[in-house]
Amino acid sequence: MQVIERLAPLGHNCRCGESRWGFRGITVHNTSNWSNGANALAHANLLRNGWKDKFISWHYVIDKDYAVRCIPENEVAWCAGDGNGDGNRKTINIEICDNADGDIRAATDNAVLLCADILRRNGITNVSGHLFQHNHWTGKDCPYDIRRGNPYNWETFCNKVQEKLNGSSGGEVVDQILHVGSKVKFNGVFKVDEVIKPNSKFPKGALGCYKVCYGYPVGPEDWIPCGPLATCNSDGSNENYNGVIKKGGYWKCDKVFTVVSIKLPTRHLTNGVAILEADGVRFCCDCGPLLEV
Repeated sequence: MQVIERLAPLGHNCRCGESRWGFRGITVHNTSNWSNGANALAHANLLRNGWKDKFISWHYVIDKDYAVRCIPENEVAWCAGDGNGDGNRKTINIEICDNADGDIRAATDNAVLLCADILRRNGITNVSGHLFQHNHWTGKDCPYDIRRGNPYNWETFCNKVQEKLNGSSGGEVVDQILHVGSKVKFNGVFKVDEVIKPNSKFPKGALGCYKVCYGYPVGPEDWIPCGPLATCNSDGSNENYNGVIKKGGYWKCDKVFTVVSIKLPTRHLTNGVAILEADGVRFCCDCGPLLEV
């Protein structure tokens, strides 16, 4: 799962731009919007359009595919219903979609990942006292689905977050969540499908790689600058950062990149698209071949 941004407009009631007063943890909600199409993007668009002047907002809204950041984490979101209480002022609020054409289990599992990621980044290693139901602040029957055990109850949700914080769940590798600012490396050896010669934009040349950047390169962001890349054998051996990259050859890269942008998953790229930068040129990469470090 990747996190993408569709920020609410600053200066409207839904996003006043005021800073949170601290960090007590995360408040979890269900959208209770069971309409077809009421996914994360649809809710993000509410805050960007018809609801922008309401005192209603959330930091993240999550569905089966991805999490959408609507309010920056360091700002207040009006979701907990407790006015200037700690729910609004000191927690990060996330909404889990329960649209009829979605997948409540996948969406809730994604919320588990996001909660663990947020807590970890705030130095929290134990969920106790840092995960809250909306109900905790106002008595509202929310998160509606989780409170009814759909797809599992609150205790299970908290346990799953704790397992992710501990670093595993039944021996599985913890899922990565890429953000703007994430540090990533290419995870594997890749075939060179196309090559262009050095020019003013790519002083060391560039390559097209169908496994990394979908299909035939059609735009300036679909080419990968050759400078940080090494030639190698198909098994990754005999790497050479001074080697001449040729069509049909193989390459690898040990450089750590910073994610400068995240794009939506598409019909071509189900894992989403990260924008990286090398030699002063930004390029697209399917998030699948990237490993967060």
